[in-house]
This record gives sequence, structure tokens and C-alpha cells, in this order.
Amino acid sequence: MYKDKDYSFLSKILHHLALRSNFIPEFLHDVELFIFKKKLKIDNSKQHLFICGLPRSGTTILMRALYETKKFASLTYRDMPFVFMPNIWSKVSSRIKSSAERKRIHDDNISINIDSPEALEEVFWRIKLQNQYIYSDKLKTHKVDSFTLSEFRNFISLILHKYKKTNYLSKNNNNILRIESLIECFPESTIIIPFRDPLQHANSLLRQHKNFTKIQKENKFIKNYMSYLSHYEFGIIHRPYFFSEEKSFDFDKNSLEYWLNLWINVYKNLLEKKISAKKNIFYLNYEYFCNNSKIVIENILNKISLNSLPADYKFEVKPPMNKEVYTDDEKMLEEAKKVFNDLKLLGKM
Repeated sequence: MYKDKDYSFLSKILHHLALRSNFIPEFLHDVELFIFKKKLKIDNSKQHLFICGLPRSGTTILMRALYETKKFASLTYRDMPFVFMPNIWSKVSSRIKSSAERKRIHDDNISINIDSPEALEEVFWRIKLQNQYIYSDKLKTHKVDSFTLSEFRNFISLILHKYKKTNYLSKNNNNILRIESLIECFPESTIIIPFRDPLQHANSLLRQHKNFTKIQKENKFIKNYMSYLSHYEFGIIHRPYFFSEEKSFDFDKNSLEYWLNLWINVYKNLLEKKISAKKNIFYLNYEYFCNNSKIVIENILNKISLNSLPADYKFEVKPPMNKEVYTDDEKMLEEAKKVFNDLKLLGKM
């Protein structure tokens, strides 16, 4: 997301009005669907792309690299804050001029502008299923009912209609909580799960947690904005992913061990047979992607029958800036290394 100074007073008011309650977005969605339903091509056999994993695993840079092929539709900042009515809102948002890219609030050298794709679809799941997976201290795995999956197909079709595309691209880390339901919704979809070296990843998570804790304490709008989008990855609103009641998170959130423990918990569950055995699932080593980005993008396009890269395609992916990271918890480190090696064995990109 942008930094606070990039949001005007009117923009902040619109975000609160459009996203604070569940009623307004759902009502707006029903209005848009009523108007455009006959124009939609609702097809659950399309080969859509869903990118999900722990944040800081390369999900954003992978999404940006794929989006630059111009073969996909995705929600962008231009769709905010009325993401539930992308076609109607476009009558207004299309008049907003695109601007130069600015560094996003993560302070990670990724720049964005109003036409950059972003993880905004989680608003749909928050409105429809909030009480089923969002708890005061965690986000839990859940199975999505058939009616909501039908509504999700409608939602994706509205986005595709607006952008005049046939393939949808999603980057939404919370989708790791509903992978099986996504496959039920779109059986021909491809789900890419990026992963990276556990110590480097945990250190990156810790850094962002400290960054957003400071930001959210100083800025109520940023705190509310992230809550509206169910972005609980970092900061004072952080809620960990929860796959079982037995797993403990009894670590200081400002410690490397907390985030390494979270890494182990998430990726161990993403390695379970009920997920890893699915033909739709592909694991992608972040370090490999950074060094072979063009090959990876071409392989992904081939898998979903979108042929080769455009002749004018240019997108630079910089290798990660790894640092020396240590933990005294040898047992945890050994478990993390084992999970990491298992992920690398399953890497199919």
C-alpha cells in the first residue's frame, strides 16, 4: 500500500465508507452483479493463477512479473476502495490520471502507482466469511460453502469483464487458508506457493513486523486500512495463520524465533499430501526465481496455455539481499531446514 501522505482526506473518508462495514460492499456488489450479470462469462474451467504463501516469500514480485505480460486481469489500486463494484466504479476511477511510481510503505524498494496490481480480493472473503476464519488472535483454515464459491466466480467474472481478459491473476497470502476450496471453485486453476530460505524469510518477516508496528502505532488510518483488507501479517494487528489447535505460538513477536516458528507451521501444512498431491499446486523457490525469472514466467505461461512472453516484455527481478542470520534454537532450525529441503524437492517451476 501507499504511505499515509499519499491518501487525501477525501480518499480516507471514502475508504472508511466503502470498507468499514460489511453491508455497504455487499450491497454494492449486488447492484453491480444485477447490472452486469447478463454480460458475464462465468466459466469455472478457466486456468486462473493464484499466488499465495507467507508474506515476504516473493509473492508480490512474482505477481508483478506475471502482470507485466499483459495476459491477466487483477484488481489494482485503481479499484480501491470500491473493489466490490469494479465496473461501476471504473466510470469514476478511469478519470484519475496515472502517476509516477512511488515506494510502497513496506520500504522494500518495490514501487507502485494507481495501476499496480495488489492483494485486494481478500475484502470479498472478509465480507462473506469473516466469522469463519478471522478471530481475535488468529486466522484459521476453513472450507468455503458452495454458495460463496458461486459468488466468488461472479466476483472474478466482474473483474475479468472490466479488464477484458479471460485469465485472472491473484496474489493473496490468506488463500493458503482455503486452497482446497479454491481448487473446488476453479478446478483448472494453478496455485503457486513461493518459499524461501527459512532464516532469511523469518528475518524479513521480523523486520516488517517492527516496521508496521511503528507505523500502525503512529497512524490509525494505516491500521484500519490493513484491517479492512484483512492484512494481519504484521504490526500491532498481527494474527498468525492457524492450521491446528495444538500448535503453540508462545514466542515474543519481536524475536526471530516467533517468525521462524510461524514459517515452519505454515509450510509444514502446505506440504501435507492433501495439498501437495494436487495437480494444481506448484512450489517455487524464491531464490531460484530471482536468478531465473524469465524462465519461470515462461514455464508458468506454458502451463496454462498462454504461450510465450510478449516480444517487448521487460521486467527486472533483483536477487535477494541476504544477511547473516542466527538462532540459538538448534531444534527449531533443524526442523526448518528439513521443511525447506522438502519444499525444494517438490519445486516444479
